[in-house]
Amino acid sequence: MQTSLQIGTRGWIYPAWNEAFYDPDLPVEWQLSWYANHLRAVLVPSDTMHEVNVARAQDWVEDTDPEFRFIVEIGPTGPDEGEDQARASFARSLAQSFAGQLEALLFTSQPGSAPDWAALDRLRQDFPQVAICVDGVTADAMPAGFGNCWHVGEGASLVPSPYTVAFCAHGALPVLREVIQTVRDTLPGGGALILTDPELAYHHAKEARMIADLLDA
Repeated sequence: MQTSLQIGTRGWIYPAWNEAFYDPDLPVEWQLSWYANHLRAVLVPSDTMHEVNVARAQDWVEDTDPEFRFIVEIGPTGPDEGEDQARASFARSLAQSFAGQLEALLFTSQPGSAPDWAALDRLRQDFPQVAICVDGVTADAMPAGFGNCWHVGEGASLVPSPYTVAFCAHGALPVLREVIQTVRDTLPGGGALILTDPELAYHHAKEARMIADLLDA
């Protein structure tokens, strides 16, 4: 886990990027390498397009340099304790497969149910270099040591935690500057800013990186 602000996008496989960001003749299997030459982190969403497994994780490590960072989204947690333990076991395998390039694991809590905190805590202790973040849990219900998520523009304020994944769909420069300043001033442990616009996230992320460098974030 790094202490600086990681900036990237939610996924990298989008048809709208094929000519605007990627070379039009670039094969899909080379897109991550291209992406990693322009941006230094990515959130791997839990969707079918970016489906992750141990073999693909190893391939992605080969496609990127050792300083590139991955944040991996794991499917929703709870209320089935057995399923939560299976997800934690799967996450453990992934943490090993990413060979030091895994920045954080992101779990999403289902409404009305609590994650299996014991299983997640074992994962956190076994991989202290990887942030374990949980989305959908209020600050007062979050055990110590876990990271959280901040969805910019959805009402909730940023709450300090060991690591925060901030999601932002906006690309206006004043908004990006304010978000980056807020993260820098609020999170002593660092975090990640993930841009989510499916058409322009790559552009927003590049501009956010430029602003962060100017602000020394």
